[in-house]
Amino acid sequence: MRIWTGTRAIAEAVKIADVDVIAAYPIRPYTGVMNELAKMISDGEFSAEIIVADSEHSQFEIAKHASAVGARTFVGSSGVGLLYAAEAITVTALAQLPVVALAGCRALDDPGNFGMEWNDTLVFRDFGWLVSWAKDAQEALDMTLVAYRVSEDRRVLLPQFVAVDGATITHIASPVTPPDERIEGFLPPYKPPYPLDPEYGPITKSQHIAPSLIGPEQRKVVDASVKRSREVIEEAWRDFGKRVGRSYPPFLETAYMDDAELAIVTMGAYTKDAVYVAKKLREEGERVGVVRLRYWRPYPAQELRELLEGVRGIAVLDFSYSFGSPDMGGAFYNELRAALYEANQKPLILDFLFTGGREPSVKHFREAVEITKRAVERGRPERLVYWPTLRGDDI
Repeated sequence: MRIWTGTRAIAEAVKIADVDVIAAYPIRPYTGVMNELAKMISDGEFSAEIIVADSEHSQFEIAKHASAVGARTFVGSSGVGLLYAAEAITVTALAQLPVVALAGCRALDDPGNFGMEWNDTLVFRDFGWLVSWAKDAQEALDMTLVAYRVSEDRRVLLPQFVAVDGATITHIASPVTPPDERIEGFLPPYKPPYPLDPEYGPITKSQHIAPSLIGPEQRKVVDASVKRSREVIEEAWRDFGKRVGRSYPPFLETAYMDDAELAIVTMGAYTKDAVYVAKKLREEGERVGVVRLRYWRPYPAQELRELLEGVRGIAVLDFSYSFGSPDMGGAFYNELRAALYEANQKPLILDFLFTGGREPSVKHFREAVEITKRAVERGRPERLVYWPTLRGDDI
């Protein structure tokens, strides 16, 4: 066992994956990963080419083009840096290049705000990237390795964000156990089926096209790959568990859900706090459980319906916000409500927003459950959306 920050754990995964090309441009928390990788390469721990870009846009372009010619690549960013790279991020998915990137979730973008928020990553929910979401440094390491396995599978061939909550995971040291030699064979060298290489004959990637040619078909091909990724994700985590001895459920992690009347639904670093709150409330006789999404894309809609349709009330711990959206809630909340629209028994769903990077506490999470319980007992909510950490009156 080692004591590593999240950035160090991710860098260790990149080393284990024997990545060929790393694209770099400093922005917290990705800077920490860059520094760790640069030191590893300097110390001779592994060999890779680090290319320092002049911006986030160029950084993702470097990863895209390196992947196109057959390299295994790593890149990362956060906040407005990710948004600046949006053009390259878009084309990477439509060209079906299996780039793996760190999304170090960070607030958008009061200048200097380094707090954690999900909006920077959820902006890319519709871009054709797979998105997995780690809850701690250990899972960030494991999830990065599995990301390469899934993205490079010929049934998928799509890029993937490994989303890691900034500061709360990336900058906090915690126990991490790296995989040993049993991981060998889990991630064979990347052999692209269609590399941009004269030896393989003429290949066209990221071509300019007229809408009447292949626009809809190109999107449908990506759509089919996202759908196929579900079975590949399940296979990869099953194989990872056999080799490494750490087993994960592929899409949803649950706690105390067997007889739960109320559920806390969330993602990421604060899941442990949510489980702590549920444990304490269980000791007081409340039937409260926790559900955590491990993947945002593909979205585990059917699994959520099967798990939550018997629950009476849901408290969503939401670190995103969608201005002007239905009922003025977060993107996380709105997608959960959309998924449960097809449930036979629809639970009451309340959104608790933790935006702008301000740190929440277990007190806020406990209050969220108590508000949800009162709404269930009344049979209707007073409001659908709450801002627990807001100073002053909610208007």
